Amino acid sequence: MGLYSYYDSAHTHPVNRALHMIAIPLGFSSVFFLRKRPKLALALIPSAFGLAWLGHLIEGNQPAFLKNPVQVFVAPLWLARKMVRGRKQNEKTAAA
Repeated sequence: MGLYSYYDSAHTHPVNRALHMIAIPLGFSSVFFLRKRPKLALALIPSAFGLAWLGHLIEGNQPAFLKNPVQVFVAPLWLARKMVRGRKQNEKTAAA
């Protein structure tokens, strides 16, 4: 199973997916605050992980990065792909 496939299979519950839609941008946005607002940046990381862990608690599985740390870098790609697919689906629905 590929990295993306595994990540996708670990995030099937709609609440888990929704929490990750918030947690992933929140966590990665900390990079932009590191220089000017380091305290904020450091607060965003545990907040993001907390939301993601809550999602996995609801789903009943472990976060993907516990089995493979590379999954942390798959997360933003997964989110981008979900957003693009959702947008394309909405465009198809609107055109019909």
